[in-house]
Amino acid sequence: MLTWLRERIFQWHEGLRQRPFWRLVEHFGTRIFQTGSESGDDELDLGIGTMFALLASPGAFASMFLFDKYSSLIRFIRGNAPFDPYDASLPDSYFFIVFSMVITGAVTLLKWDVIFPDRRDYMNLAPLPLRTRSIFLANLLAVVSLAVLFAIDVNAVSSVMFPVLVNLEHGTFMLFLYFAGVHMLSVLLAGLFIFFAMFALIGALMLALPRRLFRRVSLYLRVAGIMYLLTLLVTSFAVPTVLRHLHGTIPLRIYLLPPAWFLAFSRVLVGRATPELSALARFGFTALLMVIVTALVLYGASYRRHFTHIPESTDTALKKRFSRRWILNPLSHRWLLRTPFQKACYPFILRTLMRSERHLLFLGAFAGLGLVIASQDLLFGFSHQAGLSSSVPSTSLLAIPLVLSYFLICGLRFVFEMPTELRANWVHKMIVDPEKHESAAVSCKVILTFIWPWLVLIALPVYAYYWGWMIALEHTVVVLLWSWCLTGLLLLRFRKIPFTCSYPPWHEYSVVLVVFYVLGLYFFTTVTAGIEVRLLPHPVRLAIFVAGVFIGWRMLMKHKAPTPFEQRLIFEEQPVSPVETLNLFRS
Repeated sequence: MLTWLRERIFQWHEGLRQRPFWRLVEHFGTRIFQTGSESGDDELDLGIGTMFALLASPGAFASMFLFDKYSSLIRFIRGNAPFDPYDASLPDSYFFIVFSMVITGAVTLLKWDVIFPDRRDYMNLAPLPLRTRSIFLANLLAVVSLAVLFAIDVNAVSSVMFPVLVNLEHGTFMLFLYFAGVHMLSVLLAGLFIFFAMFALIGALMLALPRRLFRRVSLYLRVAGIMYLLTLLVTSFAVPTVLRHLHGTIPLRIYLLPPAWFLAFSRVLVGRATPELSALARFGFTALLMVIVTALVLYGASYRRHFTHIPESTDTALKKRFSRRWILNPLSHRWLLRTPFQKACYPFILRTLMRSERHLLFLGAFAGLGLVIASQDLLFGFSHQAGLSSSVPSTSLLAIPLVLSYFLICGLRFVFEMPTELRANWVHKMIVDPEKHESAAVSCKVILTFIWPWLVLIALPVYAYYWGWMIALEHTVVVLLWSWCLTGLLLLRFRKIPFTCSYPPWHEYSVVLVVFYVLGLYFFTTVTAGIEVRLLPHPVRLAIFVAGVFIGWRMLMKHKAPTPFEQRLIFEEQPVSPVETLNLFRS
């Protein structure tokens, strides 16, 4: 029976593929899913199955972490306090709605440039006897179908596990099915809203701006979109409490939060909504319909203009012209870049980074996350410190430049591993001596170039204005030294020119890497700021502490120094083999 059903589905699929329209739909869908090995680009090679598994796993882990909250056994051990699972599920429902919007929005931003056909599509499809309307509808159907598929995949596991936990104690199977359906509907609508909102933004920009200006502005909008999504994620800690105690007039800031609309919609369907939440749900449903209609209209209007102007455009990537005097000025040649290798690689790294939209997008994601966390520290510091009259900043205020530095350093270290135009690295292979290179040193200088200007020109005067020059200088020295030490640790045994080597096998140690970075954030920011609060009033003690850390860091770097073989320059990462053979019997 199963074999017969599988054969019938296969025959039906093959029949659809023989029709031009559905072959177009398959083409546009495959183009969005295309990985690095298939497209020939230098993209991270993840299969479709791996991609869907990665998107679904955070929701599964988030659901498992809620077992402690909804378990009757654990509540009994803690004292068996009164507990209403439906009322307690409000903040968790808000989190899953926000999570659905963040993941769907992030995927849309990353795939921004493949939503519309490119020059290759035009060259292949324009000569064929296909109407522009058919190409438009096929692309639209593929994009919308994949948006729904992404939204379902992101919430598939949590839409089962979370309702099971909520109805674990008192619910029936029918209540579970109803709650699961409501939860799935709310998170799906939230994901589709953010998708169509960004879809409408793309269409409006393509309709209003020249193509050249659109390509330049789109990067900044994508980075701003990532920062907005991260800000929505942070609201999970405060907005549910506001919604739970919402009475009377709804504040404007709540109307500006789309996750609150869909949470109100879900509370209405489960019968736990106040009049305020009911009004918010009606507003959100109206906004969803308006966004969908607007997105489709703008997409249709901009599609024809975009498709017909493809022959007039070029496929040049985002390029920014930097003043040669700024990158290669005599001061940097004399003091910063002392060897020919550094003088050649330093501008190469900067220019490659600034001209690559993909690298800037990932770096912007790291910087955006740092800005979101730093803004939380700023608000917390000003709200818990009695004005600015204290002689020493609070721990939260001291942590702000540390947080920004940490995410910039980690972001740059991450994008250094992302190759660009990998087939062109033969130039470096021919010119650079693999035994004599300074890739770690020049990479360290590039990273610190993104740290010290804003730290000296912005952070130092601000801290000096509020707490005096002595405190400001001490804190600036600590941040600079900590940034230098962190950069040195992350570049330990780094033996590649950035952007010229293939991807490392991240899948082998990705979980350990995430844990390492989270712990590093805690020690680099919170622990350091806590120590500074105690030592800033005593400059001598702070100097002794800083000197001790510096000496310990130098000893560690000397102990972990790579051997000559480990220092050899590489251009291709080889995965670690689980079994090593001696090759004693060679033919």
